Amino acid sequence: MGLLLIHRATMKSTVSGAFLLLYFCCANLPSVTTNFDSFCGGHLAGPKGVIHTPNFPGPFSVPIKCRWVIDVSDIPSTNSSIVVYLTQLYVYKGLRFTEYAYYESETMNFGETLIKEVTEGNVFEYRLLRTFRPFLVVDFELDRLEGNHVRVLNDLLDVYGFNVTYEMTEEHPNSESCTVRDCSFAGNCLVIADYTSFWCECFNGFSGKSCNEGSLCFNDEHNPVCRNGATCRQIGAEAMHCDCSVGYVGHNCETRLLDTLDTECASENCILQCPLDNQQPCICKDGTKIYNNRSRYECRIKLSNVTSLRTGLTSQHGSLESIVSKQVSK
Repeated sequence: MGLLLIHRATMKSTVSGAFLLLYFCCANLPSVTTNFDSFCGGHLAGPKGVIHTPNFPGPFSVPIKCRWVIDVSDIPSTNSSIVVYLTQLYVYKGLRFTEYAYYESETMNFGETLIKEVTEGNVFEYRLLRTFRPFLVVDFELDRLEGNHVRVLNDLLDVYGFNVTYEMTEEHPNSESCTVRDCSFAGNCLVIADYTSFWCECFNGFSGKSCNEGSLCFNDEHNPVCRNGATCRQIGAEAMHCDCSVGYVGHNCETRLLDTLDTECASENCILQCPLDNQQPCICKDGTKIYNNRSRYECRIKLSNVTSLRTGLTSQHGSLESIVSKQVSK
């Protein structure tokens, strides 16, 4: 019995020494840490949320590689979809949206389909993205900031990355959503928490529902430059465009189109004659007729050294006008 007790005591002492040796060995090992940005990537399992680049809308460290996995597989629903609203998208390179029927990791997944890869040519093509699959993976990879972001004078010169929202819904996506283009590149597209309302928050100096009215939309007397009920759209600090009402054309929508019910004016054989800017478009009765196979252009020729023509050719072939007309008609 005593031998048994001694054996147990010896065994206990040996085990304790082994644990003590293991503790000291582990305590002397160098620490190993992995640097992950807590705001870049992650697993999103909620019914709605926000995805954005670090330090948005400011610059972030590059190179950068992020992955967000939107997973709604555990949310009970009959006919739900994941909708991503591209409210504030300023980068046009390195952003991809891919749907999956099942996704656990980069090597364990099923049913991969690329929905959209953002490029310079399509960055403003869509207001939103939608998938009916339970997994949507958002990948973002960028090696440099310069040359990969939207730039518009004067307020969009120092914005970077993106800030988009998503939701799982059984309803149709909100058709009133907006992007930076819908805000005329002069405001931020914002959304309330329940995703029922989107609006443009305009930068200083801009106003209107779409932030489309700026200083270029008004003359020195503070009168609208777009006429006849047209809508002015200023884009950035230097560009402006008038969206004309039906029946009007021109840079400032100053010209009224002819009544198409007038059979003569609807014909291609009639040239409209309007010599003065302040006059209304002329009625096309007895207008100047042209041939169908000729273009509607007026050509003026300025001649120099006309004396030799008058003294030489005109005496043999008639007037100077007839000589020029024959040459042009050839």
